Amino acid sequence: MPLFDYRTVSKPFEWDNLLVEIGFGRGDFIIRLAKENPHKKIVGFELSGISIEKLYKRLKREGITNVYFTRIDAYWGFFLLFRDSSVEKIYINYPDPWFKKRHHKRRLTNRENLYIFAKKLKEEGSIFIRTDHYPFVEHTLQEAQELGCFSVETGELTVEEPLTKYEAKWLFQGKKLYKIELRKVAEPRTNFKIRGIKEVQEVFPIKVEGDINLEKVIGKEYKLSEGVYLKTFDLYEGQRGYLIEALLSEEGFVQKFFFEIRKKKTGWVVDISKFSEVLRTEGLQKAVNLVAEELVKP
Repeated sequence: MPLFDYRTVSKPFEWDNLLVEIGFGRGDFIIRLAKENPHKKIVGFELSGISIEKLYKRLKREGITNVYFTRIDAYWGFFLLFRDSSVEKIYINYPDPWFKKRHHKRRLTNRENLYIFAKKLKEEGSIFIRTDHYPFVEHTLQEAQELGCFSVETGELTVEEPLTKYEAKWLFQGKKLYKIELRKVAEPRTNFKIRGIKEVQEVFPIKVEGDINLEKVIGKEYKLSEGVYLKTFDLYEGQRGYLIEALLSEEGFVQKFFFEIRKKKTGWVVDISKFSEVLRTEGLQKAVNLVAEELVKP
């Protein structure tokens, strides 16, 4: 199945020489990439549910079977799914330039993202970027220089190159479009913290004896450990017990889910609701443990 759930697939992929597009939008580029490379596996990351749905329908309609895609932030997609040195080429077409200075850290080509992309690239593998915002080019080159692992080529797009219909239209209108190629020539260096999370095989429920105090865990914020935060929201009552809406952030990886508090003969069980779609992580287990502890506090 081309559309996969990153939370349930076996990780990391055993695939090599992958072609990856980050933010495939309408899907025009990734479909062309698949047709031009029928014997290669193409992986796409996208955050828009509408774009995901449209690409799925187009692939099915056109009978394309070498594209695999999922809904996840690119950093975590690379971190979780790919082995080091398994990616041949990465394509980033017209990413959000985040114009305001205070938002520059959100740019897709910040040094942390480029570091994880470089780790997954094979030697001489490349990142190809297209943008219509020259300050974004300057920012990308500055961030790439910090890693010391890329050779760099830049330039303007011309009508002689393969273009989408929108690029051709923009060039006809006199708009300047820029291209960047970052080719991996060494392993990236870093003097900054690299975010990471650890997946576990199972998140275990916790049994609580005696009475519980639900008010202790509703609408609260907790720091579970460095970089791991839990926030709880509303309480919902059901036939078997209660659901508590929650949000967990681990190093910036965010999951929304429900705790389930089930009544047992001799007490209660705290678990993740079976209706919650989650990536099982060490942070999620810490959250279950903490809620169980808080429930028995007077």
